[in-house]
Amino acid sequence: MFLFLSFVISLPPLVASFVHPGLLVSDSDISRTQKKIKANQDPWTTSWNTLTNLPFSDPSYTPSPVSAVYRSTWEDHTANAQLLWHDVAAAFNLGLRWKISGNTSCADAASNILHAWATTLISIDGGDDKYLTAGLQGYELANAAELLRDYQPFVDNVLPSVVEMANNVFIPMHYRWLNHEEPSEHNVLHFFANWELCNVASAMAMAVITDNQTVWDFAVNYFKTGDGTGAINNAITNIIEEPGTGVLLGQGQESGRDQGHSALDMQLFGVIGQQAWNQGEDLFAYNDSRILRGMEYFARYNLGNDVPFVPYTNGIVSYTEVSSASRGAIRPTWELLYNHYVMIKRMDAPWTTLYLNNTLDYYGGAEGGAGSWGEGSGHYDGLGWGSLLYRMDESDVIAPFPSKSASPTANPTSSASTTLNLAPSAMTTTTGASDQSAPVSHSATTNFAAVSTTPRTQTFASSTISDDNFPQLRGPKSHLRVPNKSLLEITWPQSEAIFKILYMYIYMYVCVCLLLYIVD
Repeated sequence: MFLFLSFVISLPPLVASFVHPGLLVSDSDISRTQKKIKANQDPWTTSWNTLTNLPFSDPSYTPSPVSAVYRSTWEDHTANAQLLWHDVAAAFNLGLRWKISGNTSCADAASNILHAWATTLISIDGGDDKYLTAGLQGYELANAAELLRDYQPFVDNVLPSVVEMANNVFIPMHYRWLNHEEPSEHNVLHFFANWELCNVASAMAMAVITDNQTVWDFAVNYFKTGDGTGAINNAITNIIEEPGTGVLLGQGQESGRDQGHSALDMQLFGVIGQQAWNQGEDLFAYNDSRILRGMEYFARYNLGNDVPFVPYTNGIVSYTEVSSASRGAIRPTWELLYNHYVMIKRMDAPWTTLYLNNTLDYYGGAEGGAGSWGEGSGHYDGLGWGSLLYRMDESDVIAPFPSKSASPTANPTSSASTTLNLAPSAMTTTTGASDQSAPVSHSATTNFAAVSTTPRTQTFASSTISDDNFPQLRGPKSHLRVPNKSLLEITWPQSEAIFKILYMYIYMYVCVCLLLYIVD
């Protein structure tokens, strides 16, 4: 009897747990990258060389922490948020160098940066734009820390301070913003989508590094069903039909504002989707793959083609036409988005495919990362390095794990991509309030790079991969094409779920045996 009781009591309760590392970068991403670099394949090798030659990736990098961060000048305080976004970019780059190369001097340098901020930062302050800093640099900081989760000196000496900073500074700000507790949020749709999306992304990331299921559930549930612009149904406001094909596209909440911030929304969709994916939650598929619909709308218009536009108002500003401001805006996110939907899920994304090719042309063949493609806040809103981390060829693709959020009709682009008219058509312009006159708060204006709107196919002069391996315009496919695989090829989120189920059955079996023993 005592043996039975001891065994049952020793079993911990079955609770949800997080995968580590499990935010933007997974161990499988690192393994694939290492294999490609070892084989001297492009674009992985080109991207790796760019990363390792940056000042922000040098182990001698010195951080510049401050106790209070201001995104813009506030009262007698000078804007200093660039100190945070530079240091966070360096911490991530150095952590990535360590994960790929095993060079512990890079891990130590990344750890030192995070320790400096965790033991110095007291507040992110100023006007409402402090929530932009909390969201954008928050998710980046958490991702840098997550890369070091299996570096024991960091876990022992720095992680507790990072967790304390997350709990004291970042997470309370995310709750306050997404719960609309600021006076300026009297209208829950007041702020543009990127303001809330970045706070959703950071709340998710902070939940993982603090192992806080409550915060995770709050962020994911807000993205699914929240009442503000950070909820997917408000960030993609309308589902419309593509001219000539009838394919459903998603009009973004910022489409009437400008394309630079619409591009930021696409980038944040990628962050939110990828962080959830690596924890076993498929937000990419949520609500009939609404993220993909938004990507295709954005890419079609920014390649020079017309799109339908449903007039939008939040009660403060109104737009009657899609905006041509910043048309062709570039952000390093399209490798992640393309490879998820097209390579992993085998879904049609013809405009995303063309936009990836267009952005790779701008970057010179390999998508850039933080610190590699320009200065200013907009160049540090995302961590990038998509060609290094997310590019896949056919040999890399295995079946995705079962989704907890997938829609039963998750192929929004079932029409043949070859029927699309790729010729650019007349651009439309924005009416209504401009950035300068709109009474809606917004982030500092950044002049994002604009590229040619002529669709093209990227080629690599020195690449060792064939044209067949490079993203091309694909014909129609079924929603999922699942390759044959053995049980050993199951991804970690799948194996963890299987372990939990087996654990539950063993636990129940022991309890039943104990009950029968007592009854007898």
